[in-house]
Amino acid sequence: MATCIECDNPAQPDADYCAQCEAKAFKRIGGWLYLPALGLLATLVINASSAFYTLKVLLDNYAWFSGAVRGVLLTELVLFSGLFLLALYVSSLFIRKKRQLPRLYIGMLLYGLALLCLDLWLGHRYLDVALSYENVVPIGRTLISVCIWIPYFIVSVRVKRTFIY
Repeated sequence: MATCIECDNPAQPDADYCAQCEAKAFKRIGGWLYLPALGLLATLVINASSAFYTLKVLLDNYAWFSGAVRGVLLTELVLFSGLFLLALYVSSLFIRKKRQLPRLYIGMLLYGLALLCLDLWLGHRYLDVALSYENVVPIGRTLISVCIWIPYFIVSVRVKRTFIY
C-alpha cells in the first residue's frame, strides 16, 4: 500500500493522497487548472478590447461605411460582446468551483473558435480580406487550444474533484 505524498498516512487506492490530504488538495485551484484560469483572464481582456475597438471604429466612421461593412462590424460587436459576457460568467463559475464549469468552459472554447472562423469568413466574403497566413494563424492556435482543453476538462480527475459545488 502506498503512502500519502503529504503525510505518512496510507494513501487511498490509485491515489497519491490520504482522504484528509485529498480533500485539502482538491479544495483549491491547482495543477494545470492555472492555465485555463489565465486563458479566461486573457479571453476577458482580448474580447473586451476587441468589442471596444470595433465599437469605436463603427461610431467614428459610420457615415462612411457601406451596408456590408456596417453589417460585418455590428456582427463582430455582438459576437465579441457575447464572448466577453460568456467568459465573465464562466469565470464566476470557475472562482466558485461550480459543477457546470466544465460544460460551459468547453462551450466557450467552441464559441471562440466559431467566432474566429465566422469573423474570417465575413471579412473575406464582404470586406475582401485575404486568406493569408496572418489571418489563419489565430484559428490554428485556438484549434490547438480546443484540442488540449476539451479532453482535459472531460477526463481530468482534478476537474471532477475540484468543481463539485
